[in-house]
Amino acid sequence: MQDNTKRGERALFWMKAIFIIFILYFFWSAPINAIFPGAEDNTLAPSVLVRIGFGFLVSIGMLFSLIAFLIYFLSWLHRAVANLQIVSVTDFSPMGAVLLTCIPLVGFALHFWIFNDMVARQHDCMYERGILKERFPKKFLIAWFLVSLGILALMFTGTGNTSGQSIKGLIENILTVVSIGLYIKCFTFYIARERELYNVHTETLFRKRVDEIIREREIERAADQLRDKE
Repeated sequence: MQDNTKRGERALFWMKAIFIIFILYFFWSAPINAIFPGAEDNTLAPSVLVRIGFGFLVSIGMLFSLIAFLIYFLSWLHRAVANLQIVSVTDFSPMGAVLLTCIPLVGFALHFWIFNDMVARQHDCMYERGILKERFPKKFLIAWFLVSLGILALMFTGTGNTSGQSIKGLIENILTVVSIGLYIKCFTFYIARERELYNVHTETLFRKRVDEIIREREIERAADQLRDKE
C-alpha cells in the first residue's frame, strides 16, 4: 500500500478551485454585464473590454483548474483502488475504474458505482481493524448522483423560448454548484479515512517486521546457547 494522501489533497484543492471559479462566474457575470453593458455599434468600448477580460480570466482559470484536477484525481483514483486491492477485493481494477469514470455522459453514473464500492471496501477494512469511528455519509453520495442525473436530463431538455432557456440555464448552474459541493463533501470524508487506514496499515507492517526481527534474534540466541552446551 502506498501513501495516497498528497494526490487526494491536491485533487481536493483543484476541485475546490473549480467550485469557487464556477460560483464566481455564476454570481458575478450578471452584475458585471449590467455594470459594463455592451456597445450598440459593436465597437470595443472600455466596458466591452472589461467583460471580455473577465470572461477570459474565468475561462483560463477554469480550463487550468480542470486539467490539474483531472490529472490528480485520476491518479488518486488509480492508486486508491490499487491500495484497496491490497487489503480487500474490489469490483473494479485500478485502470478499469479510471477508464469507466472517463466515459462521456455516463461516466458519472459508473463512477457512482465505483465510488460506492470503494466506500464499502474501506468500511469493511476499517471495521475489521477496529478503527471505524463513523459511517460514510452515503446520503450525500446518493444526492450527488441524483443531482448529476438531473443535470444530464436538463442537457437534453429543450425549451421553445428565450425565457425558458434562461430558466433552464439558471437551474443547470444551481445544480452544478450543488453537485460539486456534494462531491467535495464525500471526497473529503473518504480521503480522511483513507489516510487513517494507510497509517494503521503501515503501523501493522512495522510491528510485524519488529516481531520477526525479535523472533529471529531469539532463535539465534537459542542456537548459540545450544552450541555452548554442546
